[in-house]
Amino acid sequence: MIWCIAALVLFVLEMFSGTFYMLVISASLLSAGLAEWLLKTSESVNAVIAIVFSILGITIVRAWQNKHPRENMAKPTDDLDYGQTVILTQLLPDGLWQVHYRGTIWQARFNHPTDAKSGDSAQIISHQGNILNITSQAPSTQQE
Repeated sequence: MIWCIAALVLFVLEMFSGTFYMLVISASLLSAGLAEWLLKTSESVNAVIAIVFSILGITIVRAWQNKHPRENMAKPTDDLDYGQTVILTQLLPDGLWQVHYRGTIWQARFNHPTDAKSGDSAQIISHQGNILNITSQAPSTQQE
């Protein structure tokens, strides 16, 4: 009976992790519990059953994960702010800028040193928390 209780505990913990490993081990412990209940197997046989099924299950999960890599990872292009224009309003300490974007004031940091001044525009390339990472906008036409 202890095998089934341990399987239930691991099953509940799996709901918080989402990795499938605890689910595999939970199923292995459940199979050991079922063997004990139906076949009256000893503790050592149940331990072997749980170990063998755990190793087999984890191997199957790893093989499946290698064949199906996660494709739903966030990409920089998923950020709706990416590529948007901000207006520089004031230079702040530590190299930060106060910028106007989406009708409010944000803090931003240039990814490369620049000689920008208030009133210039810049483009968002990413963000770290609430600080926008920006780059100087190249002029649309250059005269030589």
